[in-house]
Amino acid sequence: MTELRLIILAIGAVILGLIYYFGTRKKDEEVDNEFEPIEPNLNGKTPKTAPNELPRKKQSLSIDEAHKVLQQQESHAHAKKEKIVTLFLHAKQGQQFDWHLIQNAAEQVGLEFGADNLYYRFNGFGTNKQLVFMVANMLKPGIFQPDMRTTGLVMIMTLPGVLPALDMWDSMFPVGERIADILGGKLTDENHHVFTRQRIASMREEMRQFDHDVH
Repeated sequence: MTELRLIILAIGAVILGLIYYFGTRKKDEEVDNEFEPIEPNLNGKTPKTAPNELPRKKQSLSIDEAHKVLQQQESHAHAKKEKIVTLFLHAKQGQQFDWHLIQNAAEQVGLEFGADNLYYRFNGFGTNKQLVFMVANMLKPGIFQPDMRTTGLVMIMTLPGVLPALDMWDSMFPVGERIADILGGKLTDENHHVFTRQRIASMREEMRQFDHDVH
């Protein structure tokens, strides 16, 4: 389970980094622009190739060879049908979330605080519990500590997971809404867009399609 958590955190961190560089520049003025993305902690392991990075086996790799390797990687990723879903919870402009308020909100929605200082939602109990999604600090290094303050939280789940994609979404999204209500924050998608009825319906359809594609 510890290895799974590290993998999820590392993958989520890469996604957050990309969002930070390409997404936050376009968000509206209401979103606090001072947060920094979570940095991946791969415990010394070699980081994976970025999605748009041209793969190179060696310095003398030809364009044709590189293109062939890239096609193989894309085909492999498509075959695996993996997906990362993230939700962001932003504090109101000029404000921050206090550690004690975060702790209280997490307890109210039934999140478990892990030994790695991250919050988790599990399916099942005891030795049979399986990870559904995790909640991290939006500010690097992504963990929660006593007496800290932060401009936001990020919720991350990976698909396929322990439940159908739609069930996992229906588990994570209401928790995000409830925490946003308790803390007085703003819940957004990975592009920092506030959720409308249309956007919620679109996300649910994406989850249904994912479930259809993997079965």
